[in-house]
Amino acid sequence: MIKKILWASDGSTDSLDALSYVEDIAYRCKAEIVGLYVIPDYFEVDMKDQFPEQEYDLIAKWIKETESRESDRLKDRAREFEAKGLSFKTRITQGVPHLQIIKTAEEENSDLIIIGKGRAQEKYLLGATALKVIRRSSIPVMVARKKSGPIKIKNILVPTDLYNITSRDLLFTAGLAEYLDLNVTSLNVVEIGNKKYPPEVVERLRGNSYNNLTKKINEAKLGIKVNTVVKTAKNACKGIIDYASEMDIDIIFMNTYGGEEFRREEFIGSVAERVIREAPCPVITVKPL
Repeated sequence: MIKKILWASDGSTDSLDALSYVEDIAYRCKAEIVGLYVIPDYFEVDMKDQFPEQEYDLIAKWIKETESRESDRLKDRAREFEAKGLSFKTRITQGVPHLQIIKTAEEENSDLIIIGKGRAQEKYLLGATALKVIRRSSIPVMVARKKSGPIKIKNILVPTDLYNITSRDLLFTAGLAEYLDLNVTSLNVVEIGNKKYPPEVVERLRGNSYNNLTKKINEAKLGIKVNTVVKTAKNACKGIIDYASEMDIDIIFMNTYGGEEFRREEFIGSVAERVIREAPCPVITVKPL
């Protein structure tokens, strides 16, 4: 269950897109919100050692003005949310943005970090801060995307391999589904690459995977209904993204990487990274257990 959400804002329209999801999830989960703005300092050393005194004074003035402006902006948001019956706490910190976001989330015992995809203008680019937060955070991270019309969180997709059914992404989703009445679909993608298999071979591969997936989901006893779907595609990324688009999926939940081979602290798999970049909906990533 989500009891506290950290919303990391950089003052961009992208952050406001993410805030719409913060409001919806906080309202439905009765969760507290922490609104964070990080005054960027990319040096990780005392700036007095980096600039002459006169230039440092100008930087110090800019920091003070930024802190005042962003504090007022966050307090305005807090008043708006509190008028709707939601708890909204504000915090201003200074430092390397992705490190401060993770540190604050841990200090606040947050259950979910929600951020925008970043300031990159290209549709499929993900901002550096967002990517670093995903890589380093042990707390689930939601990368939100702009959505036309009202926010809807109903249809949830969990891409699943056949080796670790009760992985953290599906367990996290199951916990939410109990409270939020979600439609959860577990999707397995049979990768066929560019090979032109006969239709009967493709159908047999799909059928075998479907039977295996359904059996393992039932054996997992997750306590919720999970729809099982198997699709064939050139690769897992394409299969996940195409299915999310075709079925009007509202959020994708997935591990930052699959399998047992990798356990590096800051690793994110190629499938997860590409899905985050190209998915038509927000993606929540979690580190595997």
